[in-house]
Amino acid sequence: METGKLDLKKERVVEYPFPKLKAEARRGNFTEVQLPYTLEQAMAEADRCINCPNPICIDVCPVQTDIRGMCEAMARGDIATAYNRVRETNAFPGTTARCCPQLDSLCEAACVVGNAGHSIAVGMIQRFVADWEREKSRQPNPAIAADTGKSVAVVGGGPAGLAASELLRRFGHSVTVYEELPVLGGTAWYGIPDYHLPKDVLQYEAGRIVEMGVKVKTGVRVGKDVTLADLMSQYDAVIVATGAKDVSKSDTPGSELKGVIDGYKFLEDVFVKGVDAYLKRPKYSLGKEVLVIGGGDSALDCARTALRLTGGRVTIVYRRTEVEMPVDPILIEEGKEEGLQLRFLMAPESYNGTGGKLKSATMAVMKLGDVDASGRRSPVPTGEEVEIPCDSVIVAIGRGPNSSVQKDAGLKMGRKNAIAVDDHWQTSAKGAFAAGDVVTGESLVVKAMSQGREAAQRVHEYLMNLEKSHVSLYDYYFVRRTSPDYYKEMIDGRADSRPPA
Repeated sequence: METGKLDLKKERVVEYPFPKLKAEARRGNFTEVQLPYTLEQAMAEADRCINCPNPICIDVCPVQTDIRGMCEAMARGDIATAYNRVRETNAFPGTTARCCPQLDSLCEAACVVGNAGHSIAVGMIQRFVADWEREKSRQPNPAIAADTGKSVAVVGGGPAGLAASELLRRFGHSVTVYEELPVLGGTAWYGIPDYHLPKDVLQYEAGRIVEMGVKVKTGVRVGKDVTLADLMSQYDAVIVATGAKDVSKSDTPGSELKGVIDGYKFLEDVFVKGVDAYLKRPKYSLGKEVLVIGGGDSALDCARTALRLTGGRVTIVYRRTEVEMPVDPILIEEGKEEGLQLRFLMAPESYNGTGGKLKSATMAVMKLGDVDASGRRSPVPTGEEVEIPCDSVIVAIGRGPNSSVQKDAGLKMGRKNAIAVDDHWQTSAKGAFAAGDVVTGESLVVKAMSQGREAAQRVHEYLMNLEKSHVSLYDYYFVRRTSPDYYKEMIDGRADSRPPA
């Protein structure tokens, strides 16, 4: 299971929308599945962009990545400009290039070129320019404004917290991130497997934010080692961005049996210290028959990780059908290529065992009923049951916002103990703001980043008494870019990329 020792050229297969390792080369290996474009491929793909006057791809991007500008520069081989077009609003270009579901619901899904064929492979072009910057030609960090004398504490070093920290630092504020893990990255660090997001990419981009002067205090849990009230007394403002970590509890009989595993804890244990460290001292004995309960991203990540760890048979069991799975279809297809099994219209009725050890799972057979609040047809029991032998069950059925800080501080909460915020991203405590999954529940990395940036903009306005002249980041970055003057300046290399004051 060692990583990085495959002959990538020999094991390469090219399928739209990206080149990737052959399925047989992925089994038992955490090497990245997606393989990079060559310079020629990146330029040719970027040249397919028709430079829409009203680029919908930028409109739907949560952080308004300048896709049109990136493609225009990349098509003529100006990689530095292409990188800086992306970096203007996206502090994690290499990370989001890999983990955004571009073709499923974001920029590539909106690409008008896709109406007549394949959409522009935005993620692959962005990955190329980000990797080029990281590996071959380090570019300067964005400019930082003059010191304002204001200080901000950011609780949580995940995508939302780091995106907020980066923008606040660019405004000239002093920023300190408090992170309970020993490393930055949050869920992107321990919840996204290395075959999808190599951790050196994430850590490089987090490190570039630290280089901008963002201070970091790791191994500090707010609510335990220091209180929110302590931070509010020490800093001019606080942003809480602690993510989603409260696991949905399973009340299935037999959940206490040895072999029934919390999927989120499983991913954290495998990846939090690095997968190579886990492989040297494995914590789990999964056996050869593994069931994964759930149909979302985390369930798929658990299943594909278990495949690599066991080499056995791993089966996702989902209560709806494949059509309803809230997962990028490309990732499902990759899992199938690797040998992942899927069984649908089943929900756990009980986990069965002897001597405290799991032996099988009894599944209720379901059928699809009426459409529910999620917009999908709801699963309804048929009265039938199926017993499936298994050595372990990994349960990944959802998680809500991390509720520790708001409970400890007495902040007003909303659904599933999320932090309640107003239109300014401010909590019930004056000067305390919140953003990301701790407000919305589980979402995409890029959506958490977008909220972090929006909260940072509001904090900046709060600190500088600019609240009555609020600047919409969407208007500033998207509407501005669609103007003929800006597009001409962009092509001429004269476009202003400073953050709004």
